[in-house]
Amino acid sequence: MSNIKIALVEDDKLVANLLKDYLDSIEGFSIVSVSYSGNSFLQTLASGKLPDIVLSDLRMKDGTGKDVIEVVTKQYPSIKSIIISSHYQPNYLGYMFKSGANAFIPKEIDKKDLVKVIKNVFTNGHHLDHEQVAVLRKQISANTPTIPTNSLDELTARELDVLKLLCYQLTAKEIGEKLFVSKKTVDTHKSNLLSKTGAKNIAGLIIFAAQNKLIELDKIILT
Repeated sequence: MSNIKIALVEDDKLVANLLKDYLDSIEGFSIVSVSYSGNSFLQTLASGKLPDIVLSDLRMKDGTGKDVIEVVTKQYPSIKSIIISSHYQPNYLGYMFKSGANAFIPKEIDKKDLVKVIKNVFTNGHHLDHEQVAVLRKQISANTPTIPTNSLDELTARELDVLKLLCYQLTAKEIGEKLFVSKKTVDTHKSNLLSKTGAKNIAGLIIFAAQNKLIELDKIILT
């Protein structure tokens, strides 16, 4: 696995420094910045110091985690966002994914599980555990999709193939090999999928695919 550059955004300085010390000790991880507010982190991004992943608290006084993922999704789409919160509620999961988060986890998470989440998000673009899949299934069955209903009709057969394979954790290179097309072509299909569905990342595509019964949620759990 490539070296994963991580930015920490946490307004509790003790928690931020403990996280930094621990994650910096993990082989393959590199902490490139520590910010004590969302707005401070956004200023760091503006200076050109870009991480692969931002691990951000949700509730902060000077720029929230939601503010962070909204800017990152729009202006720095290559950066993946993990929201970690002491106010974690499973019912917020679908909302956080649709807002642009790639993972949403509680601060009570075991440190080894945190490492697993970071690696899953870096490699696959999202992280979901069994409990979260169960919650998403209920949310999807209970709520009317907010994505325009004609989005599915706009997708080509090849885009549907790529969508399903992306949801089932294949990389662009693996999808290209399976469909006998180039990685660049797969990336183009992925961009079209994001544009047509209104999703902001792979996690959003998973929700779209599940809402339209294109995938089985149980099959996309990352262990």
